[in-house]
Amino acid sequence: MTGTVVQRKEEVLAAAEKLFAERGFQATSVRDIADALNIQAGSLYAHIESKDDLLWEIVGTAAERFFARVGPIVNSELLPIEKLRGVVAAHVDVITENLAAASVYSTEWRHLSEKRRDDFADRRNEYEEIVRSLVRDCIREGTFASVDEKFATLLILSSINWIYQWYSTDGPMTPEEIARKLTDMLFNGLRRGVS
Repeated sequence: MTGTVVQRKEEVLAAAEKLFAERGFQATSVRDIADALNIQAGSLYAHIESKDDLLWEIVGTAAERFFARVGPIVNSELLPIEKLRGVVAAHVDVITENLAAASVYSTEWRHLSEKRRDDFADRRNEYEEIVRSLVRDCIREGTFASVDEKFATLLILSSINWIYQWYSTDGPMTPEEIARKLTDMLFNGLRRGVS
């Protein structure tokens, strides 16, 4: 691929990502994406085969970002609680770096074709298991109480994944502060004295 073709493909993906996040996958047409780029709808097919392909690439790229960021943390020599804090911070970073991608990743994947939807669900489950194994390790070593590890994992991931709904780059908290406050509250509970 030449540089111009690659650049145009990135522009197409960025436009689709923005529109899918704002309007939803089903409410966005190929013409809408073409209009956002000021090109003819037919010209778009020089860069894509289908709208489903765009969604697949967007959610797949987002998933790879999550795995790439947490992999080194999980494979480090840190204590389980430090790994879990690091994973939460990395997850927050990925979301806040691209809110549109986080939105599409969190909600629009359900509109993938059946085979791709199943494959994506497998990837999400694989990621969830990474977090769950860290929660399990924290329970085993006594850092966490003996809680339902599946529920605790869903609580952590649900809390983080919703950030795209309210985070603002010009808001009062940095991603680092969000990750710290989130882990403090989730890991310590809302006891008196938690900052």
